[in-house]
Amino acid sequence: MDMPNLRISDKVLLAKAMQEARDVSILLLDDWSSWTDRASEEANPHTTLDVDPSHVPCLDIINPPLWELGHVAWFMEYWCQRHQGESAGLKPSLLKDADRWYDSRHVAHDSRWWLDLPDWLATRRYLETTLDAALASLKTLPDTDVALYFHRLALFHEDMHHEAFRYTCQTLAWPAVDGLRDLPPSSDIALTGSEFLMGSSPKDTGFVFDNEKWAHPQRIENFAISATPTSNADFLAFLESDGYRQPKWWSSNGQAWLANSRQTMPRYWRLMDGRWQQRRFANWVDLVPAEPVIHLTAHEAEAWCRWAGRRLPSEAEWEFAALHADNFDWGTQVWEWTASPFTPYPGFSADPYAEYAEPFFHTHRSVRGGSFATHQRMRNPRYRNYYEAHRNDIFVGFRSCRQD
Repeated sequence: MDMPNLRISDKVLLAKAMQEARDVSILLLDDWSSWTDRASEEANPHTTLDVDPSHVPCLDIINPPLWELGHVAWFMEYWCQRHQGESAGLKPSLLKDADRWYDSRHVAHDSRWWLDLPDWLATRRYLETTLDAALASLKTLPDTDVALYFHRLALFHEDMHHEAFRYTCQTLAWPAVDGLRDLPPSSDIALTGSEFLMGSSPKDTGFVFDNEKWAHPQRIENFAISATPTSNADFLAFLESDGYRQPKWWSSNGQAWLANSRQTMPRYWRLMDGRWQQRRFANWVDLVPAEPVIHLTAHEAEAWCRWAGRRLPSEAEWEFAALHADNFDWGTQVWEWTASPFTPYPGFSADPYAEYAEPFFHTHRSVRGGSFATHQRMRNPRYRNYYEAHRNDIFVGFRSCRQD
């Protein structure tokens, strides 16, 4: 059965989705707490995990799990119950000190490891009570896009953090379920250029992220784009041709990244007894040639393209292909780097949650599609993700265009 479009669904479907998302959050919390209990048992002092979950290291690419799941609850409560508009006061939280702990706009990232956070049982109660309150308020709202905006925002925000939790599992080598599969044989899709409206239209109904506003004319020239992301086999050919040691394939930023990182292969790859392997969460497995290459920086994607005589698609080309091309396989395996910086569309103005996109314009790279860890309801051809070009902890790969 197809997933209902939660951008436009009614209150009944929205309530079901919110409950489903919160069930996942609580399950993640319960799993994490069971890991910490096992790690601290005197009879079993050594956990099988590479990193003790009760002492998560302070890294700039993850959040402490207890903080992250409390933040999810806080975000829903803030926007669905407490926020009353810019001119009105803020209602108090159900949890004393919640703003001091969980407001990501004001709580510095590195400080989250040292906060006097509630324990996992109190965090679980906060997840439960904030959902109950949000669902109760949802029942009183009219079934209009304006009225349902913040509940939809809270749902999608929770989905994003579920995927981020999977990033944490990969970074720290914790167990998780993988979702990669073999790609079909590679081929190019030739597209005739034309003008199209890029972005979401104010005439459309439903929820829109502010960085999708608004639809504007974009001219696309003729181009040919791969029907699928790039595979492990294709990237391995670049690696085995000594591509990491040949500066001619790398941009100046790419060469700086290489010098700083000292990487000679993709993150989470290794050569073991003559076999290429990659780490997928807690396990090292043999590299599957037909699976999409994953955990690459934009610099590595660009270097492969130069070596192969190809290029990354622009963000506009990617969206055009997703909207108009048959057999364009996207959104189910890996996020995809584009060649475009993450910039505002003409006439952009931030929504009430102004920190969602605006602080990241001009410093991040546009990323499109979705990964195996992206909830289906998040996938949309106009959805814009964004990361710094050096990030390779996320579930990101790339596809390429023919160089004309």
